[in-house]
Amino acid sequence: MFGQRENETEEDIRRSIARQRVKTVVLGTLIVIAVSFGATCLFTYSRYGVTPLDGLFGGSKEKVSPVAGKLAYDKGTKFFLGVIKGEGYSQRRGQVYYIDQGGGAIIEVSKSIIEVREPGQK
Repeated sequence: MFGQRENETEEDIRRSIARQRVKTVVLGTLIVIAVSFGATCLFTYSRYGVTPLDGLFGGSKEKVSPVAGKLAYDKGTKFFLGVIKGEGYSQRRGQVYYIDQGGGAIIEVSKSIIEVREPGQK
């Protein structure tokens, strides 16, 4: 038949075609897995700033504030503001604490007006 070698039997041709189909399926599966993993990494990096591989390879470890988890009180009125989640710098306020209020809102308050207390302290 057309394209057939003289010494190949019909059984050899079927095995060759079956082997080629298996290779195609395996190669396609590997390509789909690689592309979907790449898309997952891109999505998580754009959404959350980390990739799934950061845990394995020791990606960016953010420095945790020493006052994180402590209670924030107003210096003047001694009014409880919330729990400190971190600290940073603001263009308007200078050095600030990020405070998680009871309802879930996070506010940015200047360090100069905040008194930091341990959770069990009065």
